[in-house]
Amino acid sequence: MKKIKNLRLKAKEERRFKQGHPWVFSNELQESPKSLELGEVVALSDAGGEFLAYGFGNPHSLISFRELTREKKTEWFEGEEVSPDYFHGRIWAAQAFRKSWFGKDQSYRLVYGEADGLSGLIIDRFYGPGRVVYVVQPHASGMDRNLASVMTALKKFSEEMGDPSERSVVLRRDASSREREGLEKEPTMLVDLNSGKELSNYEDFRAFPFQVSGIMATTLELKTDLITGQKTGFFFDQLQNIRLLETILLRKLRYDRGASPTKKAEGYRVLDLCSYVGQWSLHLMQTLVEREQLPADFTCVDASEAALKIAKDNLESFANKNKVSADIKVHTVKADVLEPMTMLKNQGFDLVIADPPAFIKSRKSISQGKQAYANLFQTAIEKTKPGGLVVCCSCSQLLSHEDFVEVLGKASRRSKRRVRWLLEGSPSFDHFTRLDFQEGHYLKCFIGQVDEA
Repeated sequence: MKKIKNLRLKAKEERRFKQGHPWVFSNELQESPKSLELGEVVALSDAGGEFLAYGFGNPHSLISFRELTREKKTEWFEGEEVSPDYFHGRIWAAQAFRKSWFGKDQSYRLVYGEADGLSGLIIDRFYGPGRVVYVVQPHASGMDRNLASVMTALKKFSEEMGDPSERSVVLRRDASSREREGLEKEPTMLVDLNSGKELSNYEDFRAFPFQVSGIMATTLELKTDLITGQKTGFFFDQLQNIRLLETILLRKLRYDRGASPTKKAEGYRVLDLCSYVGQWSLHLMQTLVEREQLPADFTCVDASEAALKIAKDNLESFANKNKVSADIKVHTVKADVLEPMTMLKNQGFDLVIADPPAFIKSRKSISQGKQAYANLFQTAIEKTKPGGLVVCCSCSQLLSHEDFVEVLGKASRRSKRRVRWLLEGSPSFDHFTRLDFQEGHYLKCFIGQVDEA
């Protein structure tokens, strides 16, 4: 058995870790981590030598230790790799929580890194007709080093879950965060989960159909690109905020137009800025169809032509399936949302969503990022008709809640419109927050109603 190396915390640097935080930084250690192998399992002790945890060590990153477990069970770490049994237990613990909120025939984030006790590992489960795809992202060196064990555990888990027989893994190792861990970006790999063999039919996964939870206990089907799409190919973190918006919209429609549905001649108009594959718009379309509030007009704006093509397909497929295509118009606009959108002449949108990618990647870009958010949110408010709804979001972890509120205020003032902010959103239940790990709390969302100009 390989001897497990030990790291010791400095006496005055123990409190944060002992209170539950899963990381230790290099300046908090008595010894330099430079002698460690990249991603090897190490033990962590307090200044007096008392055992605290096992975790992954890193000689290159500012984060020198990532917690795996505070249990003193060496059987998980007897070889060069972490035992698949360890990952299998953690994956099932993650699923045990999610079964209260998601059905087996729905898609969701199965493993959310530190929140699920698997620092540096993301696993999204995409459930499609007759098959399941797990998108695996190892962001940290320890998880990258132990991919074989993760895959073995995931295969066993999938079998025990009773997944359809066609099971695949899309391995995404293209995140820029890998470079901070001393890892290189690598091409996406497609693997058959049953045999472990690499697959070559990538095209089947560039517009992969999968199911998510819709309103009224329904299921929505949409497509996304699991090979080159953003992050894991989809954003499950916004589902709870979409739920909030649906709730407000259902109530507003009832009182705006009366309890008995009546058609609105010009149609209900939705503007989806940074639409990606049209998730927000698809849910809103379902809401309008449910309340018979048609016709409706959807405009999706994004910088990616490939994403817009999928978004249009998602929306039109739903309209055709529900036999309302005659009352639905879908427009796509390829544009940079931070540039003047002169092509959108009409400002009378009933609902505007601004859900951009992270504008702040590092601390040095906070000021510039805040300005970008203010510009986008100002546009969103200006494009909303009096009495309409506006949704403003940020997924930048480095943008504090206080700065987000400041940015919203600046956008409102510049637009010369008053906004009544009705609700503050939160991440979906599969992206839950640990109070002892605020770095995992990144998503911010406000929903408001725009007053007269």
